[in-house]
Amino acid sequence: MLRWLQFYVQLCFLKEAPQDAPYSKSLFYFGIAAYYVVGVIITTFTQTIVVSLVMSAIQTAILIFLTNLLLWVRKTPERYEQTMSALTLSGAIIGLAALPVIILMTNAGADGEGFASLMWVVLIFWETVVVGHIFRHSMDISLPGGLGISLIYMYLSFAITLRLLKIIAAPL
Repeated sequence: MLRWLQFYVQLCFLKEAPQDAPYSKSLFYFGIAAYYVVGVIITTFTQTIVVSLVMSAIQTAILIFLTNLLLWVRKTPERYEQTMSALTLSGAIIGLAALPVIILMTNAGADGEGFASLMWVVLIFWETVVVGHIFRHSMDISLPGGLGISLIYMYLSFAITLRLLKIIAAPL
């Protein structure tokens, strides 16, 4: 397990590629669960637990659907499990790295707000680059192409989640 953790941390620093990840169905499912749980933890700082559970489920479903769609379009569906493992586990690692920033943002007064916001932007940039790196390798495209797909994915995930959140949270 430590070897896998090391691999995915290295992936977050662009020193590994998703195709070099060990193929494992259990790692695939663990990654989805870890991504979901970290998403719930992160969103509970600003949302109720019910909304956090739903938001994380929506974001996880979007990632699963878009990854399937993108790999199907590129005719590389055999890379799905490794790509999803890379996306979910790197997302969970970056999410855990974001926890101190989220805590700072929720507890910061006027003095710490600017620093926390800057760190949040750095984390979003980092996640965008990592997701672009993963899509680049899994789809055999250029890094700018991977970054473009990463930006589109992040925008769609954000927009769809916000739209559905308005529908779901309104009755609560």
